[in-house]
Amino acid sequence: MALGFLVFIVPSIAFADNDDIRDARDEREAFANAGAAAAEALDMVEAEHGEVANALMALDDYIDLQEAKIATARQAIEAAEAETTLRWIEAAAVDKEIVALREQLQKLAVDAYVQSIRPGTLLESEDLTAGARKAAILDAVTGDREDLVSYFTALEADREEIARSAEDAIIDAERQQRELEISLVILDQRIVAKEALQDELQERIVTHEEEIREFEREQYLLAILIDNLIAEELRNSAPQLTEESAEGFIMPIEGSIGSRGFGVHVHPIFGTERMHNGVDIGCVTDQPIWAAKAGSVISAGWRNGYGNVIMIEHDGGIVTVYAHLNQILVSNGHSVNTGELIGKCGSTGWSTGPHLHFETRVGSVPHDPVIFLP
Repeated sequence: MALGFLVFIVPSIAFADNDDIRDARDEREAFANAGAAAAEALDMVEAEHGEVANALMALDDYIDLQEAKIATARQAIEAAEAETTLRWIEAAAVDKEIVALREQLQKLAVDAYVQSIRPGTLLESEDLTAGARKAAILDAVTGDREDLVSYFTALEADREEIARSAEDAIIDAERQQRELEISLVILDQRIVAKEALQDELQERIVTHEEEIREFEREQYLLAILIDNLIAEELRNSAPQLTEESAEGFIMPIEGSIGSRGFGVHVHPIFGTERMHNGVDIGCVTDQPIWAAKAGSVISAGWRNGYGNVIMIEHDGGIVTVYAHLNQILVSNGHSVNTGELIGKCGSTGWSTGPHLHFETRVGSVPHDPVIFLP
């Protein structure tokens, strides 16, 4: 039922029948069922929202792990590049050392002897000893040179192997970095998708919450409508107050009626003007309260602002109400006689001090108790 329609029909009710009340109750039940369905859908969406949030947290953790691996790969690349640079520097230093040695040997030996040694040099020497010495020096120089060449060749091969392995390490690290970066791109895409789904779920949660609030408002308005219909029906079906039905009542307690009688008064607790449906009779705590007339107890117990309250139905459809009691001495269905002890005075519920709040109702319509009391 639309809100505007409710606002239109509530004040226009002139009379009510059971069909009106039944229809309103059916409609309220329909809204209650719709609200329950919306609440169930909300629970499901919130659960899905929680799963997505957990998935996003897991993705964030995995991305942190991948980024740590990328950092490690980059460190490996830097280490390999540094190792390669160091090896090339060492190789360059060895090259210089080889050149220097070669120049030194050539200066000491080659220039002095190699240029002067020709075929038959040994025979042309001044003596055999000098020739042998020259040949030995030449052999030593030649041998050292060959050793240096072999050492240099081995060193160069080792240098190239080191450089190659370092370059392989760089290539492998760069490949791993590329793979990890591609993985991160995919993960970022998944996160974007998950976040979009999370936003969508949040919007659905807001929508369901608004639906639930609207259903609750509709139920509230329908509850008011039902109360109005019931009250109207009770008013229409209430018995007529007659002189006979209004007779036979006694004072329910020994005391005097206070200034706050039947009608609109400022509430002593809330400070606002409210309808006071009865009269207040002063008393002391545990002062006896009697049934104002013979009848049957239709309610005995706690009722919100009334505190401990007793309701007695009498002949002619008249109901008397005794509120703020400190103690209740009867129970539902109990038949009481006029003047029978039913409770003790108190200050329970919305009360500022011990007193008896006494009401008289015909059907559901309150009447001034002064009409009934002697």
